[in-house]
Amino acid sequence: MEDLKNKYGSWALITGASSGIGEEFAKVLASKGINLLLVARRKERLQKLSDELISLYGIEVVISNVDLTSEKFLDQIIRDVDEREISILINNAGIGKPGEFVDEEMVYDIDLIKINCLAPLVLANYFGKKMIRGKKGAILFLGSIVAYQPTPYMASYAATKSFNYSLGNSLWHELKNHGIDVLTINPGNTSTEFNRMILNYQSVLTRTAQQVVATSLKALGRKPNVVDGFINKIITVLARIGSVRLITFVTGKIMYKLYQQNHYPKNKTAGT
Repeated sequence: MEDLKNKYGSWALITGASSGIGEEFAKVLASKGINLLLVARRKERLQKLSDELISLYGIEVVISNVDLTSEKFLDQIIRDVDEREISILINNAGIGKPGEFVDEEMVYDIDLIKINCLAPLVLANYFGKKMIRGKKGAILFLGSIVAYQPTPYMASYAATKSFNYSLGNSLWHELKNHGIDVLTINPGNTSTEFNRMILNYQSVLTRTAQQVVATSLKALGRKPNVVDGFINKIITVLARIGSVRLITFVTGKIMYKLYQQNHYPKNKTAGT
């Protein structure tokens, strides 16, 4: 793996950095000497992670305690960035929960779109412009294997991941001639707080946040998107070659069973 700091620069911004895949990205980049601007709603967790990384690696860490649903979220992040040159952007923050679409409160679904779609879009646009001027950089989007097929009982969440997948692939083409690498990483079932709260499902095939981050960094600069894990790759291939009706039927049956098993309350959600 090429030295990320020499290739891209010394500062990375990670949204949803307080747990799971975002936290793991922070640990790996810190171990490579990259300074971090960590964005999340949970300030205490960010502070604990910041103290740990500064102690272990002697890097600089800035905390940006931001709610990505707020209208002025970009202004606050810009203030926290100050004069620092962000050359790695990891759009990791996300929320989601299973349930029947007609039972959802639209306030929640609107926030879901703001965090999962609007925030990555706005941040990629703002920092992408700056990366173009510097003629180098990297932008990562957190997709999902549900981006490849309709997913009943998580319809809105899956739709946001399809958005991330399409946006990331398009920007990979637009920005590559400016020296900027764009990657969309698509995990499946992963052992994170998000997974435990949403599906409460673990198996021998469940991947770890460490594996997802390793897959991401290995693929960065080599391809526009990557699926983490061999079984997940098979699932996405089947989703692309099978009929939409059949794939949606099978996915719907699986998701409904998981939804029923967890007796999911309407107000339960997860996110970073």
